[in-house]
Amino acid sequence: MMLNYMFFKGCTIPASLPNIERLTLEILPEIGINLVESDEFTCCPDPIRLQGANQYFWMASAARNIAIAEEQKLDIMTLCNGCENTLAIVNYRLKNDSQLKGKVNEALKEIGREFKGTIKVKHFLQVLKEDVGLENLKKMVKTPLTGLKIAGHPGCHLLMPNEILQFDNPVDPEFYDQFIAALGATPVDYLTKADCCGVSLNLAGDKEASNRCIQSKLIDAQLNGAQFISTACPACFNQFDLGQFIVAREVPQLKENPIPVLYAIELLALAMGHSFEDIGYNLHRVKATVQGTV
Repeated sequence: MMLNYMFFKGCTIPASLPNIERLTLEILPEIGINLVESDEFTCCPDPIRLQGANQYFWMASAARNIAIAEEQKLDIMTLCNGCENTLAIVNYRLKNDSQLKGKVNEALKEIGREFKGTIKVKHFLQVLKEDVGLENLKKMVKTPLTGLKIAGHPGCHLLMPNEILQFDNPVDPEFYDQFIAALGATPVDYLTKADCCGVSLNLAGDKEASNRCIQSKLIDAQLNGAQFISTACPACFNQFDLGQFIVAREVPQLKENPIPVLYAIELLALAMGHSFEDIGYNLHRVKATVQGTV
């Protein structure tokens, strides 16, 4: 039986990581997930800058996106931690605050839409955890990633606020490691696993602090034996790919021994029998040859 979801792509993936969008639409049907696309969705909107600038506009915009999925009677699935954070928080708050819901619906009424609170918003990893199940996923793996040592990075916006998202322990997350293990690879434990990738600092204009976050996480993962770092967030992916490419100019350890990043969907595709060439690894800025894989 196929599981059906509205596919909320967000902005970053279609704009800068279109290969992830392609892979998602190709691979997920292989594990029983059918995605329904819509050209009516807009930005989630951004959980950092826009929420801080105008809370009401942020909520109304998110509620409009949720209402589109409600009209199709389908839960939302997204690949972006930021989109998950915005849409899940707004969905929760409006469902639990009738006064706020009424205020937002006054705005939506002008465009002929209404937030009803009838669907759920889930990140891809939440779908794996709650709807597919890792034991079922293991049975579908065609090419176990045996021998690969991978450091998982779940990312901040998928872990907090825990009282709303309820996905994993925000200070000691475990599910991403379980996902990696389900694909046959070896998850690498490292001290900075729950630390931010630094993108919020970058957005706030403190590039130096952002670079320190990238450097500390990657070197920590390396020292613990990781061959790759993996994430399911486009902002984190760009930090570890483009950000690392820039940071490595001044950090000999990363310049001489870079640690490539693989998106969660790319990991899944490899485990489903696709090659590094198939997943678009050549499009990554940071690449390293790992014996037996690339």
